[in-house]
Amino acid sequence: MKENKYDNNRFFSQYSQMSRSVEGLKGAGEWHVLQKMLPNFAGKRVLDLGCGFGWHCIYAIEHGATHVTGIDISEKMLEEARKETRLHSLNINVWLLRTLIFSRILMI
Repeated sequence: MKENKYDNNRFFSQYSQMSRSVEGLKGAGEWHVLQKMLPNFAGKRVLDLGCGFGWHCIYAIEHGATHVTGIDISEKMLEEARKETRLHSLNINVWLLRTLIFSRILMI
């Protein structure tokens, strides 16, 4: 499994101070470009792999997704995602990757 530097206390403490962590999507330098590339989420079920703080999950729900699941390898990231989704009163499921077991993964 990939090295998980995000659960290192020192790294996470510094990462949490970055503008993208504090301000959300508006604080991410690439957001103005990425936003234009995103599909219409209305009525969709969305899976966000590597969801981090949950900003894209929140965006998807706010733009009409009917269900969003976020998955990450970092317990600290998921802790923040849970906080953010509660603050926005959104029902978004977030899961720790290593707790999920699949026999097959399909992308359709």
